[in-house]
Amino acid sequence: MVGLCVKMLAMPIITIHELMGPHAESTVAAFNVITIEHAEGIVAGAERAGLPVILQLSENAIKYHGHAHAIAPATVEVAPRLLR
Repeated sequence: MVGLCVKMLAMPIITIHELMGPHAESTVAAFNVITIEHAEGIVAGAERAGLPVILQLSENAIKYHGHAHAIAPATVEVAPRLLR
């Protein structure tokens, strides 16, 4: 689903329970990713803490890069480390 969303640059329509899975009743932090280094740092901290996070791209981050074609797929590549 994530790969499809990046290609289409559209938000999937899913429920919060589908998004959060076993963490649906928990608090989960969401962080804006500006550069790939931000994504890597956020994921490293989440791994160290053993907690899930949401990596998100704001309109301003996409404007900073000129488009989402580079930063979105790069962020998706970092994210699976949290699923191991």
